[in-house]
Amino acid sequence: MRDKPVLKSHLNSERFDPESLWHRVDGDLDLLRELTQMFAEEAPQMLARIEDAINRRSAPDLKKASHKIKGSMLQFSAHAAAAAALELEEKGRCGSVAGAAPFLKTLRQEIDLLQEALRSMVCDDAAC
Repeated sequence: MRDKPVLKSHLNSERFDPESLWHRVDGDLDLLRELTQMFAEEAPQMLARIEDAINRRSAPDLKKASHKIKGSMLQFSAHAAAAAALELEEKGRCGSVAGAAPFLKTLRQEIDLLQEALRSMVCDDAAC
């Protein structure tokens, strides 16, 4: 286990809880870096599945894709992104994609903010 990264106080907010995430990975910076990289690679496909479900007006696919990304957001302690994903999941559960686009936009914005915060947590001069 490596030294705990500097958890910059500006990262902690209603949107994101870096301390909770740090505990979730049991203080393993290498693991956090690996998870951050995997998420950076997978997030575009997860978002594309949601967008595709909305475009095809497939509520079941919207529910499924949103549920998956919600789980990822909760694992990263990204509360605002998880809330947006939950809204999308609920729309799908109710059998409609109507009004989903603004929630997808919010989810994309929250994921961008999360990825910035994660990079700030895991990057140092030698690692990034």
